[in-house]
Amino acid sequence: MKHLIPILKVFALVVLLALAGVGIYSLSSAAPESHTNASVTIGQIWTCSMHPQVRLSQPGNCPICGMPLILASGGAEGGEANIPMLRLSEHALAMASVEIAPVQKRKLVKEIRAVGKVQYNETALATVVTRTEGYIERLFVDYTGVTVSKGDHLVEIYSPDLYVGMQELLIFRTGGNASRHKLKQWGVSDEQIDRVLKSGKVEDRITLHSPIAGTVTEKMVVEGSYVNKGDVLYRVANLESVWVYLDIYEYELAWIQYGQNVEFTAEAYPGQPFKGIVTFLSPILNDATRTVKARVNISNADRKLKPGMYVTAAIHVPVLADGKPAPTGLEGKYTCPMHPEVIEENPGKCRICGMALEQLPGSPKLIADEQRGVLAVPASAVLDSGRKQVVYVEKSRGQFTAVELTLGPRVGEYYPVLKGLNPGDRVAVRGNFLLDSQFQIEGKPSLFSTGGPLPVHQHGSNPTTITSPDKDLKPEVDHSKHAPPVNLKQ
Repeated sequence: MKHLIPILKVFALVVLLALAGVGIYSLSSAAPESHTNASVTIGQIWTCSMHPQVRLSQPGNCPICGMPLILASGGAEGGEANIPMLRLSEHALAMASVEIAPVQKRKLVKEIRAVGKVQYNETALATVVTRTEGYIERLFVDYTGVTVSKGDHLVEIYSPDLYVGMQELLIFRTGGNASRHKLKQWGVSDEQIDRVLKSGKVEDRITLHSPIAGTVTEKMVVEGSYVNKGDVLYRVANLESVWVYLDIYEYELAWIQYGQNVEFTAEAYPGQPFKGIVTFLSPILNDATRTVKARVNISNADRKLKPGMYVTAAIHVPVLADGKPAPTGLEGKYTCPMHPEVIEENPGKCRICGMALEQLPGSPKLIADEQRGVLAVPASAVLDSGRKQVVYVEKSRGQFTAVELTLGPRVGEYYPVLKGLNPGDRVAVRGNFLLDSQFQIEGKPSLFSTGGPLPVHQHGSNPTTITSPDKDLKPEVDHSKHAPPVNLKQ
């Protein structure tokens, strides 16, 4: 019996070791399952911070760029049905420096800046020509820049042909209508003809007078020179009105209309504004500068503006609710097709050329100021990918949704909203890039979503979210230049 005790002890030790081995094996075989359950939960989605279209049920590396996948939460976090929402804590809002501003109606005015040059008013130019051959006997105006009145004498010409014509006038004085007509065609005045007929003395010199009041801008002859028929002796310009030609860029052309008020300054008179109206828009685009000439008529009674001066102009265009320029106030009035600076309230004839006036297109009824309020969103709130424009609307404190907009052209610091927002909506004007990053991380529709359009934001509606990520899209990404989106919930 004493010999059996050691044998039983050895047997018991073997059994205990065997049971311990089974336990160790069981624990070791269960450990991986326990670890897997702790790190992967059914229903979790893993995505790439650089490629949100990657949606996997297991952790690992991005199949596109190789970056470690991060955990993404799916579905809406509260809010309206079928609209993806993002809810941030107060700490996350502070981290992202999110600022909110309301969307409301404003009076928007588009400012068009342009440069231009002062030119002569082409309808107020005149040339003085000789209609007969002869010699310049005397110059009454012998330098340029002289101011003359209409009818002032300019030059005296000795003409042998004139001497012969005067003799014919005296010979055929009783029936001298033909001779008188010929002398008038040469530029001889009725006063001179009557003086010759009264005195009976032949005159061989003719005096030419200024046809308009203005400034002598060119002088082509000197005293004693010989001139032929049709030679230009002087050019005279009336500078009491001038034209300014502005260069309007092609992309701003839709904002320029006939009758708009223009304010500009010249370098010679800093701080002194000049005013005029747009009277003509060139039908030709300069292919080199991509600009169109807009003509502005300027009253220049004090003659401060000199042809050749450069000016800087501003055209302020009120904007309507549809994002288009407001009427100028001349719609329905009457103008001359040859002289657009002539504007009349009623039909009639042009006071300059006598042509029948034509009515300007458009309704004569002006739009009241209160109707010009435009629903506007701050430009800083808009994220623009080139294909779509998105804002982030705060539904409640810390709860945001992405809204795709239809906007008009930018006006200063605002965009006219044509579709997508309502008065009183609150949008993120700062921190919206981080909000968009969080939407990408969580796989929700965002600025760069490759699927369908974002839900339309309408009060009282339940829009449907449409997403169809393009899994075959594999862009090349340089991670040294692009930082991954920040996960505000980590």
